[in-house]
Amino acid sequence: MKDSGFQIEHCRSNCPKSARNWQNLNELLTKNLTALNLHQSIADKFSPVLHHHIPKICLAGCPNGCSHPNIKDFGISGYVTPLITEVPCIGCNECVRSCLEKAITWNPSGIVIDPDRCLSCGDCQHVCPSGTLTEGETGWTLRSGGRVGRHPQFAKPAGQVQTDEEVLTWISDTIHRYIENGKTQERLTHFLEREQTLV
Repeated sequence: MKDSGFQIEHCRSNCPKSARNWQNLNELLTKNLTALNLHQSIADKFSPVLHHHIPKICLAGCPNGCSHPNIKDFGISGYVTPLITEVPCIGCNECVRSCLEKAITWNPSGIVIDPDRCLSCGDCQHVCPSGTLTEGETGWTLRSGGRVGRHPQFAKPAGQVQTDEEVLTWISDTIHRYIENGKTQERLTHFLEREQTLV
């Protein structure tokens, strides 16, 4: 996708760990970013266009440990918050065993989820046989400004949104600001870092 003026990476299809479907967002981003003619816009601003001028995006269906969203200009990871329903817990402890963050405990009155430890990965909901746990709020966690190279850094949190359209707006608006306000030969990741210091 470099000739289109952007690069999108994503996790493998049909991953059982996926908390959110990234395929629809991938199609939406590809279609809309292609229509922006980014390659020409970036070339007009930063000629010659180098690798670090091309926006790099990573889509992950869950927050289960993939490093790629943390080292791209834009990192997007799906999340799904567990919801405790009125269905009685049968005390099987499957959810407790499935939680790598140890965010779930069980007592005679049911299960308890520590929101400070929960990553909203969806694992506990997948294994609950009774329906006590189900899908609550779902959406995308956003990060920006990650990079590798001579001065690597992880992307910094940029909030959460619930819809694919909000992700598209966030990325498109940021790229437009980069093209309009980026300094001569400024890397996108350095521009994002500069924006973050102004917030």
